[in-house]
Amino acid sequence: MKRLFVLLIAAVAILSSCQKKQNEIIIEGTLKNATDEMIRLALIDIDDAYVLDSVKIQDGHFKFVLKAESEADKARFSSPMLYQIMLSYDNTLTTLAQGGDHITIDADAKDLVSNYHVSGGEEAVLMGQLDSALTAFVKPTEKLYETYQMNLENDSARAEIEKQYMIMLDKHKAYLTKFIQEHPNNMASYIAFYQNYNRRSFFSEEEDFAILKKLTDSLKEKYPNNPYIKNMLQHVEVLDMVQKTENE
Repeated sequence: MKRLFVLLIAAVAILSSCQKKQNEIIIEGTLKNATDEMIRLALIDIDDAYVLDSVKIQDGHFKFVLKAESEADKARFSSPMLYQIMLSYDNTLTTLAQGGDHITIDADAKDLVSNYHVSGGEEAVLMGQLDSALTAFVKPTEKLYETYQMNLENDSARAEIEKQYMIMLDKHKAYLTKFIQEHPNNMASYIAFYQNYNRRSFFSEEEDFAILKKLTDSLKEKYPNNPYIKNMLQHVEVLDMVQKTENE
């Protein structure tokens, strides 16, 4: 009887610990080339971004600890949400996190998003992969643009550069398409669908509607109460109605 009581107490303690972890998100990191400046953490909601906390970087390290103290917080922690780490307006890094995640980031303070490593959360890791792939696309693209600017009077050179750019564009879209297919139940796939560079999207909601609808249907089963999903369901319904009307 005593042994059973001890095991019961242990089980309750484990359950309590798990519940506590689910009501907490830790995002910390180490930044090279960092000064002892302030770094902020914001929640990206449907309509706006809200600064949740700011801490001082100490010896290149920062740490944010978010706790679900209200029912609204607990609801938000139940599924992945976008959080943005900011050193300045134009030096930010966006990640996905949910209750129970302990995310660790190693980055360069000079450019947070260009080359960072992240661990500790599945969605955050997938976001890191998307950012890495976009960086791999952007770097040669910027070099092509420089070459293009130097050959504005050379029609054949510009045509060749444009051809190379389209090949790179198609290759990156193929990567994103495969990413979405491999991760249909991950919020990061939404980021993949809406990823863009220089105000140009890789996917079109109209032309690639089938991908968007399939992804939304998949995610609504997993995260029915997530605000992003609720908003996207309404958006997809409108797009679906428009397409059906145009096809009549």
